[in-house]
This record gives sequence, C-alpha cells and structure tokens, in this order.
Amino acid sequence: MRKLKIWGWDKKERTMVRYIKNGDIFCFKLDENEYGFGRIIAKVDYGHLAEIFDYNSEKPYITAESIEKIQRVMTPIVLDSYGLFDKKIVGEWRIIGHQEDYIASDFDDIFLTFGIGNDWKKIDLYGNITKISAEEHLKYISASPLGDYIIKGLIQQIRENI
Repeated sequence: MRKLKIWGWDKKERTMVRYIKNGDIFCFKLDENEYGFGRIIAKVDYGHLAEIFDYNSEKPYITAESIEKIQRVMTPIVLDSYGLFDKKIVGEWRIIGHQEDYIASDFDDIFLTFGIGNDWKKIDLYGNITKISAEEHLKYISASPLGDYIIKGLIQQIRENI
C-alpha cells in the first residue's frame, strides 16, 4: 500500500498555498449533508491541477483503502487553491491528508489550454508550451482556475447525467 497519512478534517482549517503539495488529499463540503474528496496532482501557474474522486460521504473522512479503489468523477481540473484552501473565500475546503510517494504517472498526455480568439496554446505538466488551433483547445483542460460554485456545479451536472 502507498504511504498515505490521513489526519482528518479538524487538524487544519486553512492551508497556505505554498504548503500545498502533490499528493495532498483534500475534502470539501458539497452541501450540509455530504462531503467530496480529491487529490492534488501538480502545481500549475494559476493554482493546482487536481482530480476529484467519485467518492462522497456524510462525514469528512476517507480511508487509505478507499483511496486505493477510487476512480475520478471527471477529467482533472485546475483549482483556485488560493481562494479555496488559503483565503477560504467561498466554500469549505481542507487538506486532510497526504500521500508521501505520490507520482502523477498517468498524466503525460494531460495538457492545459489558454488563449483567446485564434491565439491558443497548450502547456504540459513540464511547462512545455505549444501553439494549437481554436478547435484543438476544446480537447484539453482549461488553465483557468475553478472555484467552489463551478466545481460543485460540474459535479451536479455529472450526477444528473448518470
């Protein structure tokens, strides 16, 4: 099993951006009765690339065994980690654990896009930038960081379409 430490919801209410690391496990309040979970994949220019798990709970707790079996509920997204974890502008998001040996091994084909009009670029997790067409940018993840409302809205859309 991987080196996974879960310290729970109550240990740290806030985590400054500079202390967020690849492999951090986070929990967020979906509503008054449900929590969602995810993992930080990589630091990117405007936040952190993260995966949201297809696991929800009535309590802000997840086990190492659960994480071993979990799938992603959607493609990875860029989190507004400053607003969610550091300044806590909207929503309740907390780092609740860390996977020491986490390596984002299945993300070599992950690209983030940025641009406007006909001037689009994609960037990989190593910082390599390539110019792409306006049509091609639709195949990749937006580099724009997402906040609480948008992420919860995406999860709700996925639930409605299942």
